[in-house]
Amino acid sequence: MTRALKLLLLLGVMAADTAGATGPSTLEVKLSPLAARKGAVLFRTRYTVNREGAHRFMTVEFGWLVVDARGGWKEVPHRTVAEPASPGSAEEDTRAWAELKRADAEFKAPLDWKAPPESLAGLLREYGFTRKDVVAKNAGAGTVTWSPKTLCEGKRCPSPCRQRTVREWRSEDVDEGEGPHKPIKALFVHSGVAVFRNQYDDEHHDAFFTEPVVGEEDRNPGIEIHDVMAICVVPR
Repeated sequence: MTRALKLLLLLGVMAADTAGATGPSTLEVKLSPLAARKGAVLFRTRYTVNREGAHRFMTVEFGWLVVDARGGWKEVPHRTVAEPASPGSAEEDTRAWAELKRADAEFKAPLDWKAPPESLAGLLREYGFTRKDVVAKNAGAGTVTWSPKTLCEGKRCPSPCRQRTVREWRSEDVDEGEGPHKPIKALFVHSGVAVFRNQYDDEHHDAFFTEPVVGEEDRNPGIEIHDVMAICVVPR
C-alpha cells in the first residue's frame, strides 16, 4: 500500500469519526476592497456559515459587492466551493480543499483588469471601474470608529449605525441595558464607506450579527462565533 493511499484512508477514517461531532456554530465574512469611483466602492467577498458547528468542510461562497455612500448595495456571485456530495469521503474532501485553496489564492491576488472574471464584467460596465480606480486595502484605516451606540469620524459622531454585510446579515440592535463597548477602528474608509472587522467569541465582544426576519419566521440561528467584516456608511 502506497504512502499516499494510506494517508487518504486515514483521512477518510478521521472524517467518518468526526462527521457526527459538533462544535460552536460559526459565521465568517471577508471583504476585500478593490476600487473606488464616483462614490462607489467595489469589493471581493468571501462568505461561509456553519450553523451546526459540524466538523467537516462547509460551503464557501465568493462574490463581488458594490456599495456607495448613498446607500446603494449590489451583490453578485462569483464562485461557490460546495460541501462534498459525500461528506466523510477522503477523495471528495481532498478535492474540496484543493479547490478552496485555488479560490482563496484568487481572492488574495490582484485583479487582472485586462481579463476580469465574467461574473464581474457587468459591474465594471455599470459603474465604470478601471485599473485607475484601484484603492489600497488599508486606505483610511483608523479614521472611523464604531461601537453599538456611536459611529465616529474623528470627533464627529453623527449617529449610531447597524453594520451590514453580505446576505443581509446586520449587527444586532443596541441593548440599552448593556454596558459600554470598546470602539473598534475601521480597517478601510473610502468614499464614505467604512469597513470593520468584528470578532464575537469567548474573548471578543464586537458586533453580534443576525439574519433578517422574513414574515413571521425568525431566521436568527443564534450563531455563536463571528468573524465578520461589515460596513457602515458614514453620513456627510
